[in-house]
Amino acid sequence: MASSGVQRLFYVIWTIIKLNLFFLLFSLMGGLVLGIGPAFQTMNDLLTEQGMNYQEITFKRFLTGWKSNFKRGNLHFGLFAVLTLVLVYNLYLAAQIQGLLWLIIAVLLFFVLLLVTVLFLYITLYETSYEISNVNLLKLAFISVFLNFGVFLKVLFGVISILAVTWYFKGLFLFATFALLIIWSGYATKSNRQLVDQKLAVNG
Repeated sequence: MASSGVQRLFYVIWTIIKLNLFFLLFSLMGGLVLGIGPAFQTMNDLLTEQGMNYQEITFKRFLTGWKSNFKRGNLHFGLFAVLTLVLVYNLYLAAQIQGLLWLIIAVLLFFVLLLVTVLFLYITLYETSYEISNVNLLKLAFISVFLNFGVFLKVLFGVISILAVTWYFKGLFLFATFALLIIWSGYATKSNRQLVDQKLAVNG
């Protein structure tokens, strides 16, 4: 039993490492700007399809998924990146000005930035599950963000924790960080996504 547990742990760790390395490789293949979106989407697709079966997560499968996700993956990530840049820039400007009003504006901008981050994660997760238009995908993700505030906080807690640990252990950036982000996102939002799936099944 002990050896089986150790073996299972090895499978999980090696799957995380493989996913993360493939993500970085294919992000670079797209020159980062055109690589991150489809690579992040493909990472979730393979994780959903194959689970923690590291033997089925191969370069060939990742390449095939990366190609098929190239257009929509870049569209989704591009939207997220533009919104993030705009919010960060305005947050920076608001932080430079003293006064209660500007402090309130800065807090609101920071909260919206968190919302956009969780929104992107939902978009990535739903893209794997449903074949729907980008507009409907965005609507579904937006609704899901506000379904349960506890789930929202749970997602953020995990994301911030992973990034914080990565800050202190830089090697995780190469071997685990991005895979852990998508794994945690799937785990933390599972109840919300199941609820959405049930609602769609009833109304579908």
